[in-house]
Amino acid sequence: MAESPIHGEGVTVRTLFERNSFALDYYQREYTWTRHEVGTLIDDLSQRFLSQWNPLHERDEVSRYVPYFLGPYVYHEGEGRTFLVDGQQRVTTLHLVLIYLRQLLLDQEKWIYADELEGLTYTARHGRRSFKVGSTEELARAQLLNALVTDWNGLKGFTMPEDIHVSVRNLHDRSREIDGEFPEELRGEALVPFVRWLLDRVCLVGIRALDQENGREIFVSMNDRGLRLSHVDLLKGHLFRRVDPQTRERLGRSWADMLARLTTAEADSPEANTPSAYVRSFLLAQYAHLDAASTDAADIGRAVHEWILRNEVQLGLDRPAGAREFIHRLTHLSERYCLLLRAGQEFRPDLAAVYFNGYHGIDNQFTLLLSVASPEDSDQVFVQKCSMVSTFLDLVYVRRCVNNLPVQRRDLDEIVHRLIPVLRICRTVDDVATVLGRETSLLEHDFRELTSFGLRANNRRLVRYLLSRMTAHVQHACEGGEHEYEFLRGARDYEIEHIWANRFERHKDSVKTTAEFYLRRNRLGALLLLPKSVNASFRDDPYERKIEHYYAENRLAASLHPKSRLRNTPFTHYLRDSGLDKAFQPCPEFGVREIERRQQLYRLLCEEIWSPSRLGFRLPVIELPPEPPSARRHYGVELLDLIREGLISPNSKIFRTVRGEIHFATVEEGGTIRVEATGQAYHSLSAAGAAVAGTKACAGWDVWRIEHGGAAVPLKRLREEAINRGLP
Repeated sequence: MAESPIHGEGVTVRTLFERNSFALDYYQREYTWTRHEVGTLIDDLSQRFLSQWNPLHERDEVSRYVPYFLGPYVYHEGEGRTFLVDGQQRVTTLHLVLIYLRQLLLDQEKWIYADELEGLTYTARHGRRSFKVGSTEELARAQLLNALVTDWNGLKGFTMPEDIHVSVRNLHDRSREIDGEFPEELRGEALVPFVRWLLDRVCLVGIRALDQENGREIFVSMNDRGLRLSHVDLLKGHLFRRVDPQTRERLGRSWADMLARLTTAEADSPEANTPSAYVRSFLLAQYAHLDAASTDAADIGRAVHEWILRNEVQLGLDRPAGAREFIHRLTHLSERYCLLLRAGQEFRPDLAAVYFNGYHGIDNQFTLLLSVASPEDSDQVFVQKCSMVSTFLDLVYVRRCVNNLPVQRRDLDEIVHRLIPVLRICRTVDDVATVLGRETSLLEHDFRELTSFGLRANNRRLVRYLLSRMTAHVQHACEGGEHEYEFLRGARDYEIEHIWANRFERHKDSVKTTAEFYLRRNRLGALLLLPKSVNASFRDDPYERKIEHYYAENRLAASLHPKSRLRNTPFTHYLRDSGLDKAFQPCPEFGVREIERRQQLYRLLCEEIWSPSRLGFRLPVIELPPEPPSARRHYGVELLDLIREGLISPNSKIFRTVRGEIHFATVEEGGTIRVEATGQAYHSLSAAGAAVAGTKACAGWDVWRIEHGGAAVPLKRLREEAINRGLP
């Protein structure tokens, strides 16, 4: 039998980048992956790894973890490079992820593993880097990748030109979002095992084309011919065979109109992956069982038409009238789904929180919003319902963030799936307000931890959001007209301003170390939001000069100036009406005391902005006790276990050293770690360790120590002792 001239071979991620330096052929499309697709990839990889990982596993056990298949890629070889024919979206994203993981490994001082990833992402010759994935716009792409390798956070040396190539702009945007999507669980001691698993247990299949022309033919064949029926096409075939011929033509036009509007919406909101995403969201929102015992969510995500077939009797699709009603509901609500997609991309005041959730990448909001949708609702009622529900999600997101809790999509899925059945039966706006009022009263966390909150390596986007909301709130209360969008993404290009210039020597009388200086300087109360052009002009000026500039800017910044109340009736009326007169103290000087005072002001502003009653939620007359916290993913012994075993006492002091300076923290009775310098609380050793070091990742059990038996002992040692006692 003749051997096929086109060969395929399975490769690991390590082999993929060890063997190849990739280039893109002329017929390849641009790099177009969106936040949704990058987030899905990271979520799939992390879920597969974390479902198997235990911190007690030895290295050889990790090497036997179940592998993950990423799919095929097609290539041909020539001129010393590997030309990608198909699969560049995944390969390019993997390349970005490896660059990011190298940064996390450097943060943890895992030099050997970081060097290993360096060799997989680029080669260096004569002081220049040659990256493993290149393209026709090589210079701009190389400049961005060089900036990511050198300084992932600040991108030093890279400025985004207005006319930059679309692929490079997408690379830039996705690099910013990888940090937000990467799970907290993988930033600690799971980081190195995850990297090993990713390199050696995640696989692809490479299909080698004969040459460039053969590669082009394969590309065209894979992307233009023999297109398989989608899940939506299969669903249509099943539904329409139940409908009588007299109404089939009319419903067919409605179906075609639905696909047309969803396809148009896809261009504006690619994260939604319509129309398949709409059908999945519709079924989850309107029909699925979402309790812990149900597999509906997974089954719908896998194949919607198969789920419909299994549940057609319960859905009433076994009779013509039921099929007609289902098609009518599906096609009608698609108009409102598209309205929500647009609101997630283009700010409109009556659906502001839909835009904010889109800014945060909370794309599962659309499923939750569809749960309150009814064909009988007027447009006004529908918008009011969705405004409330999206505002509740925004409230949950912000509260979790300021309490240093993870906020990836899967962390919100539990809330979304729990709320859908309850909201599904709400008929009026008042019904929705009552449900959300009850849910708000049950939330475990509030804004108290905001008094110690600050800017860190991995929360700049959130800090900018909080400052935007506070700045817009005060501005609107005093003058009206300004919306949050203007400060978040408006034409003037606002950025975070540090009130303390980056000059430690100016504050030696009030802070003892450079570490304490940076912690104070980055506190939320020491930050403002100013136009980029204004901020750049006086960045290093002393405070007495800066305050004059602040006086000419937005009301929140101007409130620092002693003259801010003089002949300023709108501002003084706002202070009187809000009850914030004492909190808005002018600051002729700005030291540690003023930062703390300002921090308290910002907490009060957030409580006002996200006040449940202001948001329209109907709180229960009798406050319900909070539900017990949901079970956290448990991979072994936690700090709370050490306290219960008597290995450490509640309120014990722990410490770690960063660049020669010692940082102290307290382990509170519930296992929370509170950093001494800032008073900020964290729910994991890794998060606390990263915060004091100013990094994105930290192996917390390794770096934190405690005085035990007269010696400084790593907490990892005490965990091992707990394990020897039979835990977990």
